[in-house]
Amino acid sequence: MGKDLVDYLSGAIQGGEADNATLVYGGNPQLFPYKHNEGQFEVLVPLRNAKFAFQPDWPALTNLDIELDFINDGLWMKTDGVNLGGVRASNLTAVIPDYSKEKLLIDADIKGPGKAVGPYFDETPLKDSLGATLQELQLDGDVNARLHLDIPLNGELVTAKGEVTLRNNSLFIKPLDSTLKNLSGKFSFINSDLQSEPLTASWFNQPLNVDFSTKEGAKAYQVAVNLNGNWQPAKTGVLPEAVNEALSGSVAWDGKVGIDLPYHAGATYNIELNGDLKNVSSHLPSPLAKPAGEPLAVNVKVDGNLNSFELTGQAGADNHFNSRWLLGQKLTLDRAIWAADSKTLPPLPEQSGVELNMPPMNGAEWLALFQKGAAESVGGAASFPQHITLRTPMLSLGNQQWNNLSIVSQPTANGTLVEAQGREINATLAMRNNAPWLANIKYLYYNPSVAKTRGDSTPSSPFPTTERINFRGWPDAQIRCTECWFLGAKIRSH
Repeated sequence: MGKDLVDYLSGAIQGGEADNATLVYGGNPQLFPYKHNEGQFEVLVPLRNAKFAFQPDWPALTNLDIELDFINDGLWMKTDGVNLGGVRASNLTAVIPDYSKEKLLIDADIKGPGKAVGPYFDETPLKDSLGATLQELQLDGDVNARLHLDIPLNGELVTAKGEVTLRNNSLFIKPLDSTLKNLSGKFSFINSDLQSEPLTASWFNQPLNVDFSTKEGAKAYQVAVNLNGNWQPAKTGVLPEAVNEALSGSVAWDGKVGIDLPYHAGATYNIELNGDLKNVSSHLPSPLAKPAGEPLAVNVKVDGNLNSFELTGQAGADNHFNSRWLLGQKLTLDRAIWAADSKTLPPLPEQSGVELNMPPMNGAEWLALFQKGAAESVGGAASFPQHITLRTPMLSLGNQQWNNLSIVSQPTANGTLVEAQGREINATLAMRNNAPWLANIKYLYYNPSVAKTRGDSTPSSPFPTTERINFRGWPDAQIRCTECWFLGAKIRSH
């Protein structure tokens, strides 16, 4: 065997009980190891309750019932089953086929819960690579795998490789705080480098095709993921019901995800998604209305770490958006801006808040959508800033067009302050908690276009007249108006 191999086996095989060992020896000792079958040397040792520490920095196999078969210049070890951390290894063999080559080969079938795979590799030299990846990509459900370890007995690095089969597993992607369900397919690994075959899964209630690979870089462990699907936005379970009712059709999309896991720092990631809404029909108010068959390319990019990320993108050639999100106990939108009729990405607002630079809008249609609960479920999943700015060249509301309009809503110590400036209005409204509201109007020109009923020369009201307006429940308000015109008449407040 040689001294190194004897020392290795003496240290690796610890404890245990041997009974009914068998020795078979025939042949000329001078011709050992009988490469041409000139003789036979065999020692068969059934070992019970043993411990096999096959490598100092890998978890030892314990409570092991194993059969050691020394045949000429090789050693064949096998066991029906043994625990590897929280998973079960069956049909395990450990072979030193040629003592002179000083190499141990271990093969086993692995089966067990996916959650136990990561903790096992955390106890191995692959902790900072494969182990770290399995902390960010957490498998759940039973997995089946084939494991092969190539262990040099001269102190060189171990090679671990194998194949993992997934059947309806789930995969929690920690940096994205999202879970793939019904994940099926195979991936192989050589040490910390993983490569998958095409996998199928369900994500946001929609079918998904995915493949991934990992690479051990000089400064970080790198994960690359490719995604594609053909989704129906109304069935993702993300949008409010009122929005789902206004959408139909599907969107074909593809995406790439890159995750860097530095060996001595936190994770960073980048995402890019591309799709075309050509087959989607939207009956949402303008500017989100869209007929089916009209192309609308969408690009979304995300760059972030474990504390925050920036989400940017564009819809068509003239709509760009930019946003920053904070990660904590609850996802928080720190600041964002949407710019219509723009050719470049707008800079983020200087302070926390949302800026919406929109094309002409129909305010009545948007109010009707919100009254149906279009924004009800949004606040549950994330937190949004209260400082909101809306700018539009024209807002249609109350049968009047409000031109060059800017509306700013921001929180105050005792409520909310709303400022409106435009060609027809310059006013502020202080909506105070537990106190009368204060409206300060510098000027207001309200002269709605009034429709006439058929056969009646009397103009109808710009507001619904099926019922009288009931002011009960309205807040008390103090109104000061410097110059107000209503239906052509000037009104003064005192």
